[in-house]
Amino acid sequence: MAERPPLRQLETDLLTAGQLSVEDIKTLAADGVKTLIFNRPDGESEDQPAMSELQKTAEDLGMQWVHQPVISGQVTAEQGAEFGKLYAEAPKPVVAFCRTGARCGCLWALSQKGQKSGDELVASLQKAGFDMPDFFKRLTS
Repeated sequence: MAERPPLRQLETDLLTAGQLSVEDIKTLAADGVKTLIFNRPDGESEDQPAMSELQKTAEDLGMQWVHQPVISGQVTAEQGAEFGKLYAEAPKPVVAFCRTGARCGCLWALSQKGQKSGDELVASLQKAGFDMPDFFKRLTS
């Protein structure tokens, strides 16, 4: 079995990852992941695997596939709220992924803005290994 891709934990049942491959998805399915939330537009970069292939692999393995395309660096509060709803309704555990995982971390933090303080959200993101000072200002201002 392939090695598990690098994951960052945001909640007990929510992890983020950078771009996943078909092999990564097989490994995550074997590890019990139930839902994948993909936060990249399809075809965002030339080296990106085809979304249709990733989705088919996930669904063939019994995983739920959710596509919420978000443009890097342009994450909105509305998209954060949508991410929170998608995560709340998804079978757990969930892995959200994009190019590096940072977009997913931003979406999660924005989805939590009403429940946690900006400082708590920044601390959670930092604990998960994210260093995004400009985005952190959005959470604490």
